[in-house]
Amino acid sequence: MEYIKSQQFLIHTAKILGIILFYFVAVKLKPVLFRYISDRVRKSRRVLIEADSTVNNILRLILVIVIFNVLIDIPFLKNYIGIILSKPIIDTETVKISFLSLLKGIVVFYFLFLLTKLLRYSVEIYLIYKAKGKEIVSSVDILIYNFSLILIVLITLSVMGISWKLLIPIAGALGIGIGFGIQDIVNNFVSGFIILFSKTVKRGDWITLGDKFGKIVDIGIRTSTLRTLDNIDIIIPNSHLISGELINWSYTDNIVRLHIPVGVSYSSDVDKVKEILLQVASSSPDVLDEPPPEVRFVEFGDSSLNFELLVWIDVKKIPVPLAKSNLNFSIWYAFKENNIQIPFPQRDVWFRNELVIKKEAH
Repeated sequence: MEYIKSQQFLIHTAKILGIILFYFVAVKLKPVLFRYISDRVRKSRRVLIEADSTVNNILRLILVIVIFNVLIDIPFLKNYIGIILSKPIIDTETVKISFLSLLKGIVVFYFLFLLTKLLRYSVEIYLIYKAKGKEIVSSVDILIYNFSLILIVLITLSVMGISWKLLIPIAGALGIGIGFGIQDIVNNFVSGFIILFSKTVKRGDWITLGDKFGKIVDIGIRTSTLRTLDNIDIIIPNSHLISGELINWSYTDNIVRLHIPVGVSYSSDVDKVKEILLQVASSSPDVLDEPPPEVRFVEFGDSSLNFELLVWIDVKKIPVPLAKSNLNFSIWYAFKENNIQIPFPQRDVWFRNELVIKKEAH
């Protein structure tokens, strides 16, 4: 009864009523804000839905935190629950962890994680609004996530009661470990940030790495994922993307030129061959009209007249191997329809001595 008549009761009641009022006002105003943003950024429906869910979780968490802090500050609850929560689990010079600090660490981690998600969604909506492109959005999102995760872990450890004095020897041990066994992990970790900053490879790029061709679908802090045309995901260490040679088909421009080699027999009409190849290119939905396709007479081969069809395609719309295959099919059918032969290697064999054929007597 004394507590109810005290000024502390009024303060606690005001805090609870204030946070409840804030929660309901925020819930009512949130749809108006999101509707305002949605009218201007129509391409971000999915992101807005996820951001709306994240904001709801943040508001609920704030409501729970404030009410919990008020409850454990009530005198008769503080004497029982407060003592239990304050009881140390680990109490050393560098580590002081209690039930309360452990609980605070979990709540802080989750709260900062939600704020990071909201920040990532906000940046993504802004970049989409500014029409910066999916590649820029992906790179910025990965950078925010990686840096925020490191910061969140450090803050959580500090809130839980783990002193920096403990982290310093851990860092020293980590340095020794790097020298003896985990240098590859650190190398790939650093390579991941180099890739994100240099943008030599971005999410969505089509690349050729060695004998592997595919699309970069994810760039992580240690590995990246290359998805082949067979829908097989290949996990590639980030260091391989910056230390070796690779072909990025869409590094500066999505428009690339393909070289399609073609050999025809010596009896073929070269003007007709050129005309057919240009017709195939112009009728192909994969080939761009500008720049226009070309046909080159490359050389007089041993068994064929060698031509080369040069066409331009958009690698964001069709992969290079598939475009080459489609053109080869079309060229084959067009040559067959016009009776143009694609020769196989031919050789004339000469005998130094006169060839004598003897018939055995029976």
